[in-house]
Parts: sequence; structure tokens; C-alpha cells
Amino acid sequence: MPLQPLIMASDTAPEVYDLLILVDATYSMFNYLESLKTSLPKVIALSNLTNSFERIGLLAYRDYSEANRNKDGMLEWSGWFDQTDGSDQNCITADVLMDTASRLEPIGGGDYPEATKTGLARAYSLMRKDATTMILLYTDAPPHCWMVADKDRGSNYHAEQAALNVTTSYDGFGPYFSDWVTACKQLHEGPRKAHVFCFLDEDLASRPMNSGYYTYLSTITRGACLSLTDAKPNSIAQATVDVLLAWMGTEKSGTEKTSMPLKLFRYKNGDNIKKIKDEKDAIANSYFWAHNPVKNAWQRQLVSQAEAAAKEQMAANLAEVSVDSTVLRKYLPKKSTPVGELSQKYAKDARYRQLVVEQMKAIIEKDVTSMSLNPVFGSLWRTVCNDRDNPARDELITAFGLHIEKIANAEEKTRMKNWLEESYDYAAEILETLESIPDDQRFPCVFLDPTIEFQQARNKGEKYDEEDEKNRPITAFRRDELLEIGRSCDGRILRRLGKVLTRMSYAESLADLPAHIAATTNKEVPKIPLSLASAQNKWQFWKILLHIVLPGTMLAARPATVLAALAIRIGLKPLMDPACAAMRFWRDKWNNLEVPETWNSSCLGLLLDADAEYRKQRHDGEGAQLADEDTLLLGSDRELFLRLVTYQHAGANLLTTLKADVGWTPEKTQMPVGPVVVCRSCKYPRSITLMVDNSGGQCGMCASHWDDAEQKKRSTESNVSKDDNETSKATWVECSVRTCRAQYVCYNPNDLNVRPKCHYCRFQKALPENKQSDDPAPTMECTKCLSKIIWPKDWRYLVSKPFECTACFNNRQTIVTVETYADQLSKENGQSWLLRNDDNVLKEPFKRSLFHTITTVGQENFIANVEILPEVASGVPLTIRGKAIRNESALKDDLKSWIQRRTAEKSACSLCFTYVHNSRLFPACRRRGCHQQICTDCLAGWYGLNSAGQIINTAALYCPFCRRHPAARTLAAYGKGIHAVGDLQVAIAEKGQWIYAWCYDCGKANRLMERECARGAPDAVDKWKCEPCTLSDLEKARIAEEEARQAIALAERLAAREREAAVAEARRRLVAAQRVRKELECPVKECPGCKVPTQKTAGCDHMTCTCGMHWCWSCGKGFEANTIYRHLDREHGGLYTGGEGLGFDDYDDDEYDD
Repeated sequence: MPLQPLIMASDTAPEVYDLLILVDATYSMFNYLESLKTSLPKVIALSNLTNSFERIGLLAYRDYSEANRNKDGMLEWSGWFDQTDGSDQNCITADVLMDTASRLEPIGGGDYPEATKTGLARAYSLMRKDATTMILLYTDAPPHCWMVADKDRGSNYHAEQAALNVTTSYDGFGPYFSDWVTACKQLHEGPRKAHVFCFLDEDLASRPMNSGYYTYLSTITRGACLSLTDAKPNSIAQATVDVLLAWMGTEKSGTEKTSMPLKLFRYKNGDNIKKIKDEKDAIANSYFWAHNPVKNAWQRQLVSQAEAAAKEQMAANLAEVSVDSTVLRKYLPKKSTPVGELSQKYAKDARYRQLVVEQMKAIIEKDVTSMSLNPVFGSLWRTVCNDRDNPARDELITAFGLHIEKIANAEEKTRMKNWLEESYDYAAEILETLESIPDDQRFPCVFLDPTIEFQQARNKGEKYDEEDEKNRPITAFRRDELLEIGRSCDGRILRRLGKVLTRMSYAESLADLPAHIAATTNKEVPKIPLSLASAQNKWQFWKILLHIVLPGTMLAARPATVLAALAIRIGLKPLMDPACAAMRFWRDKWNNLEVPETWNSSCLGLLLDADAEYRKQRHDGEGAQLADEDTLLLGSDRELFLRLVTYQHAGANLLTTLKADVGWTPEKTQMPVGPVVVCRSCKYPRSITLMVDNSGGQCGMCASHWDDAEQKKRSTESNVSKDDNETSKATWVECSVRTCRAQYVCYNPNDLNVRPKCHYCRFQKALPENKQSDDPAPTMECTKCLSKIIWPKDWRYLVSKPFECTACFNNRQTIVTVETYADQLSKENGQSWLLRNDDNVLKEPFKRSLFHTITTVGQENFIANVEILPEVASGVPLTIRGKAIRNESALKDDLKSWIQRRTAEKSACSLCFTYVHNSRLFPACRRRGCHQQICTDCLAGWYGLNSAGQIINTAALYCPFCRRHPAARTLAAYGKGIHAVGDLQVAIAEKGQWIYAWCYDCGKANRLMERECARGAPDAVDKWKCEPCTLSDLEKARIAEEEARQAIALAERLAAREREAAVAEARRRLVAAQRVRKELECPVKECPGCKVPTQKTAGCDHMTCTCGMHWCWSCGKGFEANTIYRHLDREHGGLYTGGEGLGFDDYDDDEYDD
């Protein structure tokens, strides 16, 4: 049967509206109260922008069981938020209204029906005569009407009747609301009028005998009765806004149907609806449950039959339809005067423009996604986007983009990006601009010739790969990709726009225009005149240039000038003059800290390159140096930008490989012993490096105190003879102490199992602190390699001038090239060689963005105190591990070249072989001897394989290269907590026999199954719990179930007023506890051997009993140990019931027959 239209509002209805949100705030309404936090800000913004409501208020009601509570009582009223002038002292602000909504607590309820009549009576007392109030009623329970109320002595029904029938209650209107029918008529016909829109819980709506009261209420008051099929707070909030928009007469653009989580309820036949006298009238049974002809409650069968007949009667008269945008448009009652054209109001009213900007800011910050779902917000957003003269426009667009990037849901983020792209379609406006250009100003121009193909030939019908940026046609770029130049100037974006600029065609005059282009209109092939690049035409050339690639694309003023800078940078001759004109116009606007997009190295670098290219061309042409006023950048800006870009790229090159020449390091190297002195004690010719000052001519061997005479004799006589001279071979080592690095001869190299340390450094700790030294050894420095050689002062008379070490004297290569990087050098030498940071103006050098740096330090401070690679003659050479760098100047020049080229070294990740900047590569395990570097994605992907509740991959606990455990900080940073899992060592020790899993509950490693049972990769588990934790949860579930049973028993003893609600709540708890218990309980089966009851808690279907029986859990049959796996595979499709078989081949049968 077709739906009958609702009784619509009369033409004489007042034009002034108030909005009152009336919500049931009892225990079960949590989601509805939560939804108010989302919907109220949108409703307030919507009302502000459309001027639909003068006042907005929030009224919560509960039941008479809460009537005596001071807090969270039966009624809670926010007060009216007046959106007009706010002069009424009794009105509240929007913040107070939203705070009231956020503080509502779902409490109480007593019996099933609630005090809806009282809520409506209170609402009526708050209404006014000179406005129609739109009431949004949210509930999941019927009112206290005669047929559904608990009428025992002391029940809420009697309490409500007594309160409402007091003649002075609720401004004297209380008695009207003691009966449902008179209440509805009062709302429609009384001096204060309302339209009631009911939002019912789906469960309530499914029972017409309880929900019929609200269908009647909405029908009488010319509202609508809706049920929510999705009870999530966001869905409730969106449904609220959609209904308000439909009532206002605003619709989402497009003809498509948009489904909503709503159902609409309406009467099929309303012939007798006006004849109903009260809520007990038998006529009303076609609309709501009003009358039961069976008077005696003990005649249960007759009562049930009457109820069934009434239910059938109501169902027959009730139409239910799923709601979409078309249904709302067709059947929902509308505002007497629909919302007017807001864009026209925006254009004419300056105060309204300011209001729109304020509301847009608030909407973007609170819920940017609502912009695309709300046609009012969307329409005004596009109006603001089109308003190029509004100074707040660019700020709003930037904020919009930033908040879209914060959306966590990838699908929602993509949807919003697409919607935002559609907001930037200015095709009509651009076409109007092109058509308005006089004929004598239409040339020269640029255009995109559609007949010219720039990409490699493809087969007919073959589609390009969107990921293949190199071969992607420029006409395939999306609008958001073209507009990215407003946010970033990285190489990817500049390459993309460089392709666009170089593939444009240029026509000096009409004669130069190809015939097939001349025959087209600007709509078909846009032709952008260069005359638009002038102040007279508001510099529109660069703003609309990308329209020739993607119609409707328009840039803001700053991004358009950045595009002009790119044209200069790539030396595009036809567009050089308009590009330079645009840059000169904008030259004093770049230095603006209110535009953070400018303050990054890529954008500043592009501006510097454009300025340099311009100065180069002008200098070559005029033969003289340009004055500052003739350049594209102010001189002060050029100096600042160059200093900032240099600083940024110095930070990016902290890990770039540099080649340093340093003195060599002997590592048990065999070479001539060099000068020798005969020890007066042992009589052996000893290396002078082993002699001891003030010892009477003794060597270190003899001067030392030995506890073991045998060891002394062996050490003294090792690797030495009385025939030794300065050409005899000896083992040379170097002290490992960084501040020492003295070289000396070691006579017992086989006993040296640690890093070498000279005698002087070794005994420093034994000295008093005031006598300790960083460089205690007596040394001589080689004039060639600058190595330090131990040479006691008593034998300095033997030194030849100039001094050469033994290695240099014997022509060994003593200057070696080692790899280092600026960060390593700075850790050893400080940063003063790399960065002048006077007065420590940079608190964290190279660690913050350029924008943060310049806004924190200040421009003048930065110029005066910060410089990269300063020319400072400190006289102290740079060192690597204590060794002076011989090619310091060349090393700095190499680093400077990287910085000036504005690039940084890239290296391959050892795991994925992707080339990334060195700053994004980290040691694979941080263990000594493992030099592999991998990217952050691989670090997280390898060590992060393990997660709580899943099988433990023991291989991911080791370095993928050296197979050792990684350093603790590496595993802690990327292992998702696996380093703290209990009993992990046991899992590692038993990894060859057992598969372990990470318990989701206790966080320990526990056995899952034997590897023999797995015979391959086991099935994945999720949120797995070990047996003790499962049993603990099961015991808790059993306790909860028993407590619920006891609660039911106690509730049965309560008074009738409280019994029904208490029993219902206890039964809900019982059902939930039973469901949890059943999910946790494991089935019990008997072992076919010993008949002992057995539970399978985890693992495969191969059961091994303590009696020695091997049996199949699935079918309960016993088998021999060597045949059960064949049974599992052939009979049950694998090791797991219902799984895929492993497909053992026939030749594997021998394995079971042995």
C-alpha cells in the first residue's frame, strides 16, 4: 500500500523557530547522550549559518525514581542558547550548552516506561507563544501510558499522574500532559506550538505496542517518527543533522540516493485519528495500544489473544520504509520557508562573511569530515574558496588540508581529499576570465596541444600505471597533485610541474596558432594570454595556467608565484618575462612568518635558484652588476634564505661519507723494532718504547713487579735475543685510549687478548686524581705521519732531527684514508668547526624544522650568530679517534660541495636494497662487527613481526645478518614489547621442538604445539591465551554467571515497582555471562584407551594420553604413533579439523611404516 503524505504545516505557521532537544537520560541511553557531543556543535553551526533557530536548548528526563536526587535528577535543563543578540540575561552561551551535554550521565530508569510525559510537560513550560518549537525526542522506552505502565501501588505511573495533575504544575499546563492524547493535542493546538521528531531505538521501534505512542505524537504535531538502525554515536549524530537539513529544505548535491541508518514510520490510514479522546479510547488501537476488552487479568489466554489482535491491528496500519535522501525529500515535513541562497547572502553581507569564516574554522577543527556530508557547510565552503579577496581564505584552505592529513581512516581520508579537490573546480570562473580578454590582448598565449604525444608509445587501449610518474601523461594528474605546490616544493612536485611547463605550446600571434587549435573555443582548448601576467589583470596568468592541464584548476597567489619561480629556474624563455614580473611583484612578500609553507629548504632553494638565474641572465646581457632593487629577491632576504638553506642541508649531510687522511694504526704489525737500548738488568736489546725513565736503564719487563718468577722469566725472554738490532722484526701496537694513541712494541702479542693499552694509561687509575693525565705517556710525534711513539725522556738524546717514526723510516704507508662523517667528527671535536652558534642561540642544532628555527631564534639573531663551516683559524686540527686529520681542508670542501649542491648521500638498505638518505639508515643490530645498515621500515618489519596473542617467530629475535641477538635498545624500539615477554629464553631454548605463542593476557611465552605436530607453518592465531589464563577467564565467567543467577533471585523479592527493571537487568547479565562461559569452555571427550575425560585446549588433533594412547580428537579413534598423521591427513584434510590437507605423497608412507 503506498505511503500517505503526512499532514504538513499550515501556511499560517510562525516563521520563528526554536530547537529543543529532549533526551531520555536513563541507563540504556549512553550512545544517544554520547552522540550529543558530536551533533550539538554541528547543529549550532548549522543554525548560525542558516538562521533557522533563534534559540536552542537541551532537556534531559529520567523517571520518578530519580525525582529526589540533587544531581542527575529526573529533569536536567541547560537553559536557552539565544543566537540573536544574546541580550537576555537568562540565556546561556554555546559552550555552556555543549558542556551540559557532555556532563549528562545515563542513570536510573526503574521500570521499563520512562517519564516522557513529564519531559514533554517541562518542555512545554519552556516554550514561548511567538515561536514554533522543533522538538527532537530521543528515547528507547514508551511513556507511562495506561496500557504499558506498571500500575502497582507506589509505581512511577502513579507518581507521575500525581505530579502532573497538580493544577499549578509546569506553568499550569501539567494536567494536559497526564494523558498522552491531550498532551499531543496541546503541543499542536495549544498557545505554544511544537513539531516533534521522534528518534527511537531500533528495539523499541520493533514493538509497535510500545512505539505506537511516538508515531501518534509525531503525526499529531506534524513531525516525523524515525528509528535508528545503527546505534553508534556518530551514526546518531549524522542522522540528526541529515533530518534537520531535510527539514530546512537543503539537499546534498547530485541525484544519487544516499542511504541513512534510519527507518520512517507512518500511518497508512488516519481517518479516525482525530476522534481519539484519551489514551484509553478503544478507537486508538489502530494507532497505539490503548484498550484491552478483557477486564480480568487472570484470564491470561484471553488477555494474550486481545494483545495479539491489537498488535495485528496496529501493524496493519503502520508503514515502515528505509530512509534515504529521496525519502526524506518526499515525506519529511519541511520548514515553512526553506533556507535561502546563502552564497548571495555571503556576497552582500560583510558581517555574515565574518560569521562564515568563524564557523568554518570551528567546523574544520572539530570535525572536518562533516564538511563533505553537510550541503550547507559544503556550499559555503565552496563560496569561501571562490572568494579570492577574503584574506582568511588561504588560511582556511591550509587548515582544511592539514586536518585532512590527520584523519586516521585511510578510506575516509581519500574521500575527503577527493571532495576537497572538487571544491577547487573554477572552470566557469576561468572561462569567463578568458572570454573577457580583448582581442588585441589575446596574444602571445600558451596552450596544450592535444594532438602532441610526449610519452612512449603504448599499444592501443593500454592504460598507464599511475605509480609510473615518469611515463604518466600530464593530463592524468589529479587536481590535488597539481595543487601540492602550495604546500611543498620537493623534487617530486617540481618534476611534475616542470613536465607541465615544458610541454606547453607557445603562440606569438594568431598566425602562429595551428589551424586545428584556432578552430577551437577556450572551453575546448584553453589558450592563456600572457597579458594576464600584469597588475591590471591581477596577475592571473600564473594562477590559472594549470587550467590547460586540468580544467578548473586555479592556484592561490603565493603558489602561483612559486610556479613562476619554477619557470625561471628551468629557463623557460617564452615565459621568462611574465614569470619575472610575477616574482618582482611578490618580492617583498616572501619573508612572512605567517606562511610556514615558505620556510623549508626546497621552497627557499627554488626562490634562490630563480633569483640566481635571473641575475645571471641580466648580468650577461647588461655587463654590469645588478642593483638590489632590480633583482627578484630583496638582498636581506637572499642572505637569510641562503643561510637557512645552507644550515638545513648541513644537517641533512651529517651522515654523508667523508674521506679523511689520518695516521695509520698498527694492529700487531710486524716491522723493524727501530732504535734499541740494552737493558742493564736483563741485558737484552730492547725497543726504546719499552724503556722506563728513572729506572737506572731498565726496560719495562725488568722494572715491573712480578708475583710469579716463572712467568717473569718466560715473558722477559719471549721474542727477544741478544743479537737484536734496530732492523730486527718486532710486533707494533697502538694504545687504544683515544687521548693517548701512543705506539709501542709488544714482546708478548700472544698474551694480548684485549685492546692494547700502554703501561702509562693502564696505571692511571692507581694514581691520585690530581696526578692523573689524559696523555701520560712520554712520546715523540713523527713529522711525517704525526703518529706518537713512546720515547722516554732519559733517551731523548738519541732522537734524530727531524724525527721520523720507524714505520716512516722504513717507507711503510703510514697515511691511510678512512671513512667518517660530520656527525662523528662533531662528537669528538665539538661542532664549532661545522657550525658557528654564538651565544648558543640554537638550543638543538639540526634537530628542528627551519620554520621552528627561524620563528624561535629570530631572523636578525640567526644571521648574526649562525654560520655553517665558518672560517676560523683555531690552530687545533680535527681528529678521528685521537688522530689528526691531514686533509682537513679537502674534507671540509667535500662537505661544502654536498651542501651547496643541496643534496645528501644515499645508500642502499641491506635488507630491501632501497636507496635512502643515510640519516634514515640504522645499524641492523648495533652489535660489534655487524656493519649492516637497514631502513626504519625494515627494522620495524623484521623485529616487529611478533605481536601479543600471536605465534612467536624466534628468527625475528635475531639480527637477520649476523644471527646474534640485537642490542636491547634496538629490540625495545622496534619489537612491539617482545623483549619484555616472560619465559622468552625458554621459548628460544626449545625452539627446535616446540612452537611458542605470546599470551595476550599474561604476556608470557607459552607452548602452543610441538613442531612435529605442525609439519609446516601452523595456522595463525589471534589474541591467543595460554591455558592458565583461559582457565582463569573461565572461572571468572562462571563466577559472573552465578552472581547473575543470585541477582535474579534477589530481584524477584523486590517490590513490583523495582522488580521488573532489576530482573531484566540481571537476566541481561546472566545471558552475557553464559555466552562468555560457553565461548571459553572446551569440550570434553574420553580417551579411547583409558576412558579418562580429556579437554583439548590448543594445538592439533593428535592427542597423546598419559596411558600411552595416541588418538584423534576429531573422531575419537585410537591409532599407533606412526599412523595417526596419515589418518589426520586422509580422513580430516590435514592436521586441523576442516583445514586443507598437507598432501603427503605416497613415498612418505615409509616414514609411518618403520
